[in-house]
Amino acid sequence: MAIAASLLFGSLARADHGEGSDTDLLMINLKDETRHVSVGHLSLFIYPWRQLEQDAQSGDLFTCHLVQEAKALFDPDDYLVQLRRSFRFRQNYQEEVERASDFGWYLVLFGDELNSALLAKRVLWCVRTVLIARSAERRAPVFASQELANQTRSQPARDLLIYRHHQRDDDSLRQALRAFLETELASKSPPTGADRSMFLTQFMATSNKVALQTLKQEDDSRDGYL
Repeated sequence: MAIAASLLFGSLARADHGEGSDTDLLMINLKDETRHVSVGHLSLFIYPWRQLEQDAQSGDLFTCHLVQEAKALFDPDDYLVQLRRSFRFRQNYQEEVERASDFGWYLVLFGDELNSALLAKRVLWCVRTVLIARSAERRAPVFASQELANQTRSQPARDLLIYRHHQRDDDSLRQALRAFLETELASKSPPTGADRSMFLTQFMATSNKVALQTLKQEDDSRDGYL
């Protein structure tokens, strides 16, 4: 696999990292391979250039993160510059908000089925995605946790973002997520009597990759103990 560029993004690129922060690296390859590997505090993303360019043109939030904050570690052909030139904001990011909301309500109702570490990461993902999407709609995207905390009216969510490396019990995580969803998305709530299969159908219908990957990851983890 030929690596065309290596980019640093996230808290280390912003220089607002702290103890427990991840090192987020993106490797751009010229083939069609996509991969994500997490080892300890290292999070490595491998993306094909063609996909990144298409995502930039369609206003994808992950690509938005890269064009706003990434630092080139190795980029002799200026792929990061090209990515920034290609990026176009979407008119709105309602689909991203709805995916995060759907998954958030799943975690509120059924998050006790996930291991604690995975639950904590996904609760934070839901909160961050809603707030990042709304900031992107204002054409002033924000990704730093402290700045995102300043943009929510939910005190429990603000605490989650500011003290994101502190351990919390599962119930308090789910209660904080519920408070956030009720405060920020008052019109969105799970249907009465919603069960796991109903959410799974919704995740598949809306191509909710994070939700589907999370459920598969948890199922695979359980199978490993059988």
